Amino acid sequence: MVDELELLKKDWQKQEASLPKLDKKDIYPMLLKKSSSIVKWIFIISMIEFAFWIILSFAFGGNDIKQKEQEFGLQTFDIIIPIVHIGALIFFVAWFYMNYKKIQSTDSSKVLLENIIKTRKTVKYYIWFSMAFLAIATTIAFIITIQNSPDIFADRSLTVLIVQFVVIISIIMLIMWGLYKMIYGILMRRLDRNYKELKKMEV
Repeated sequence: MVDELELLKKDWQKQEASLPKLDKKDIYPMLLKKSSSIVKWIFIISMIEFAFWIILSFAFGGNDIKQKEQEFGLQTFDIIIPIVHIGALIFFVAWFYMNYKKIQSTDSSKVLLENIIKTRKTVKYYIWFSMAFLAIATTIAFIITIQNSPDIFADRSLTVLIVQFVVIISIIMLIMWGLYKMIYGILMRRLDRNYKELKKMEV
C-alpha cells in the first residue's frame, strides 16, 4: 500500500513538472482581463437599474397617482425626490464607468490593486446610499401624509401607524439589501479573489 502511494506521488510530481510554469507576466494579463470584465458587469447592472427606476417613475405618473399625491400633499415631494434619485444614479453610473475605464487601461499590478479597492468602495457607497435614500424618502413621505391627511388614519393611533411603518420599511429594506448582496455580492467576491491573487504577486 505504501509503495503504491509513493508511486502515485512520484507520478504526480512528474505530471506537475511537465506543466508550464506561469510567472507574473503571464498571470497579470489574466487577472487584468477578469477584473475589467467584473467591473464592466457592475457598470452594466447599474445601467439596467437606472433604466428600471426611469421606467418605474413613468409608470407611476398616471392621473390616479397624481390625484392621490394631491390628496396626501405629496406634489412637491414627488417632484424633488425623483430628481435627487435620478441625479444620484447618474453620478454613480458615471463613477462605475470611470472605474471600468481605469481598470481597463491599468498597466501595473500596483495600480490595478488600487483601482480594485476604489471599485469596491464605490459599490459599498452605492449600496449605502440606496438604503439610506429609501429610508429617508419613505419617512418624509410618511410624515407629510400623516400631517396632510389625518382623517384617513383616524381609526388608528399614531403609535400603531409608526410601528406599522417601521415594520413595513424594514421588510422592504431587508429585501433590497438581500438583492444588492446577491447581485453585487457575487461580482465583489470575484473581484476580491483577483485582489488576493494580485497581493500574492506583490509579495
